[in-house]
Amino acid sequence: MQFLDEAEKKMAESLAAGDEHFKKIYNEHMEIEKMLNKYSTKPFLTPDEQKAIKELKLKKLNGNDIMKKIIKEKIAG
Repeated sequence: MQFLDEAEKKMAESLAAGDEHFKKIYNEHMEIEKMLNKYSTKPFLTPDEQKAIKELKLKKLNGNDIMKKIIKEKIAG
C-alpha cells in the first residue's frame, strides 16, 4: 500500500487478519489498486474510463484515510 509506511503496513496486515471490518476495507483497497493498475496499461482512456479512475482514486483515498485512523487508534490505544 503506497500511502502507508512500513510500520503501518505491518499493522494493517495484522489487523486484516483479525478484524473483519478492517479486512473488508483493506481488501477493497487492494482491489481498487488492481483496477487502477489495469487502466494504467491502456494507451488511451475514454472519458468514461477517466471518470471511473477519478471515482476509484477517491474511493481508495477514503478507504486509506479510514485504515490510517484505525491504525492510529490501535497504536495509541
